[in-house]
Amino acid sequence: MLKILSSSFATLCLVGAAALMADSAFADAPDGKPSPFVEDASPADFYKTLSAFRDETKAAGWSVVTEHNLAGNLSARGYTLHPVMVLEICNVKFAAQLLARDETRSVSSMMPCRVSIYETSTGKVMISRMNAPLVASMLDGEAAEVALKANSEMENIIKKTLAKVK
Repeated sequence: MLKILSSSFATLCLVGAAALMADSAFADAPDGKPSPFVEDASPADFYKTLSAFRDETKAAGWSVVTEHNLAGNLSARGYTLHPVMVLEICNVKFAAQLLARDETRSVSSMMPCRVSIYETSTGKVMISRMNAPLVASMLDGEAAEVALKANSEMENIIKKTLAKVK
């Protein structure tokens, strides 16, 4: 279970600093609440964005554990949708750090990290992921710290992906 952040002042400062550094991490939704998701528009088409993301994930030392072709799976069941691919990506050093201890193993329900690349009905391509700084603000100590470090690396992968497809 997620625990409300209550450990140390240092952890709170780390969460706050990461939130300030992450582009739109605590961007407000139209209703004034923090958004649970962070999205970036890609200047490229779906397949070029997907390919570049895979390449940048590998170049960063992360791995793509699996891919879910949501539009393809639903198409096989009679639904026609625009492309939606959810990639589960993992950095083994962060995963091992969290899974090694009983106190942090509960976050395994959020592992591996998930990134969605999808095309809107207007042809716009988006890269979407969980607002990790927001989630980290609900975690204690080491789990929050690791979540923020992983988020920083994942945001860098996305930044490099977008630069590559310009």
